[in-house]
Amino acid sequence: MDADPEAGRGANADTQANTDADVDADADVPDVPDVAVAHWGIGSPGGSEAVVVAIAEALGCDTVYTIGPPDPKTREIHEPVRFYDVLDDLAFGPLRRLQSRADRLFEYALWEDVDWRTYGDPDVIVTSGATTRAVLTPDDALHVHYCHTPPRWLYDLYHDPTADFPGLLARPLLRYLRLRDSTVDDYLANSPVIARRLWKFYDRDAEVLYPPIEVDAYGDSGERGAGGDGSGEFYLHVGRLDREKGVRAVVEAFEGLARDLVFVGPRGDAADEVLARVERASNMTYRGFVPAAEKRGLLAAARAVVFNGVTEDFGIVTIEATASGTPTLARNEGFPGMFVDERTGLLHDGSSAGIRETIERFEADPFPVDPAIADPFARERFERRLRAFVADRYRRFDERFDA
Repeated sequence: MDADPEAGRGANADTQANTDADVDADADVPDVPDVAVAHWGIGSPGGSEAVVVAIAEALGCDTVYTIGPPDPKTREIHEPVRFYDVLDDLAFGPLRRLQSRADRLFEYALWEDVDWRTYGDPDVIVTSGATTRAVLTPDDALHVHYCHTPPRWLYDLYHDPTADFPGLLARPLLRYLRLRDSTVDDYLANSPVIARRLWKFYDRDAEVLYPPIEVDAYGDSGERGAGGDGSGEFYLHVGRLDREKGVRAVVEAFEGLARDLVFVGPRGDAADEVLARVERASNMTYRGFVPAAEKRGLLAAARAVVFNGVTEDFGIVTIEATASGTPTLARNEGFPGMFVDERTGLLHDGSSAGIRETIERFEADPFPVDPAIADPFARERFERRLRAFVADRYRRFDERFDA
């Protein structure tokens, strides 16, 4: 693997910089071959949708192939890129649409049935989202998969959803789905955490390519780090209100505190009771989804960002906060647990008591963050490295079987 998945906290931006050694900043990146980009079913706008659009734009693609119509808000935000529903071209359309609504299970089979010759016979197919790993490419096409995470309910979280009787009945199907790695030729991982999972679960190496962030845009939102020095009037939580974001513990931590907390992000799968507690609290506000410019302004003005994602694959919010000059109070798991250190924030254990204790520590000694720490995650670096990777891997693929 090109980045050490066991690297210590705070070292990973430097690790990314080191893997750039073979892509000189001033060197001409070779032209990429003909590429198609596919992403699994698109719901509300989130980090993976932003990444696949960046992939398409970096590789000169104006279309992202997907299953099912994307959320209207996603179309609006990423208007330059067209999302094309491949179900329109599959036989037995009504049945396929019914299958596509059955959570993610049928998506593997649906992607297998896509004939890429219909879409111009591309040289390289770049996929993202777990189910797109199942695409069957022509023998002269390279399949590169950008992995946000292997489906953890097939591996380290396998025993959680299969502990009841329906789960036991589903186990044979889940075992079959583990075989869906065989059509991927090369992997890109969004962090050392995911590179480790790919090695552990699939026995596959991956090059780490951090998701792109418009780091310079955060300077346009006002004075960077305006709140991180202790002058900010509120804490901020950014992201879907999901159980996996640890929202309940965040709400419990702030109940009764003298500090305000603002939630921004789409409504996720957190219990209605959690949102009701936010609405009842005098010091908590839920603003829902906000435009990017408004989010950047909130990040710059916040006292600190509170992040409680469970074993987060990447946690783009922690990097956005750093680019804004604002500290992050992050759960000590996943990539945020690697990235956040004494320069960028404080770590907690994910419990409501742990979050509250970390808030108290920060209140006793608030500090700003140097936004330059986020520079290795800049979009320009992502685009340069992605184009170089695709061009290099296709060249090796093409030359390997030359006469």
